[in-house]
Amino acid sequence: MYFLFSGEGPTDLGACDDGASVCEGDRYQHGPMTVIVDQVVNAQCGYSLLEKRCYGFLSEKGLADLTSELKPVKRTSPRLPGKKAAKETRYFYRNARAFARYAKEKSAALNDDLVVAILFRDSDGTASAGRGLWEDKKDSMLRGFKEEEFATGVPMIPKPKSEAWLLCALKENPYQGCESLENRSGNDDSPNSLKAELETVLGYRPSREDLCEIVGDRTVDVDRIDMPSFRDFRTRLEEVIS
Repeated sequence: MYFLFSGEGPTDLGACDDGASVCEGDRYQHGPMTVIVDQVVNAQCGYSLLEKRCYGFLSEKGLADLTSELKPVKRTSPRLPGKKAAKETRYFYRNARAFARYAKEKSAALNDDLVVAILFRDSDGTASAGRGLWEDKKDSMLRGFKEEEFATGVPMIPKPKSEAWLLCALKENPYQGCESLENRSGNDDSPNSLKAELETVLGYRPSREDLCEIVGDRTVDVDRIDMPSFRDFRTRLEEVIS
């Protein structure tokens, strides 16, 4: 089993150490969301993908370049977003299509039938957007994977962003009432931003390494996070790897 990651920046699924679009092995600097994936895989399969080093990374820019090369699907299909689909959900759909194609090429190159592609995107949005927009983005990503006949794609879409998952464990009453965090604004400029709250709770602005450490040492315990967007991600990942 080989894992491919693509995210938005160093503090989610990491980055290549030299700013390259594609990397694996020592050149991949994994992020805290990668550690979460690793812990779920370890619990399900009994090994650490980070220790086995069975992974690769494609940057957001690298994926954008591949997405720009996609040709529109000409036939009408119920699997596709409708003509009135929001631009941002088409973006999720097209990203998933491009990532699926890349993963299938990697599978052929490795002669490995099981390449798991984990695509991270914050859902962002305003507090008033509700759960519907998150569902639309997740479903768009799943449609994109399905359009390319790729069965092992995993949407990783925190609601509204990854800081909510971390704050579930770090807030004053850890792991209690965490679903309310999903109703917060994803705007970093809002007066009640999740990013600012995370910095306040920690007492410093965390780096990629800091966040990896607090997930890795179980200060953030993935087995105790009970939030709809997290449960959805974990359930999908467990289904794919089993």
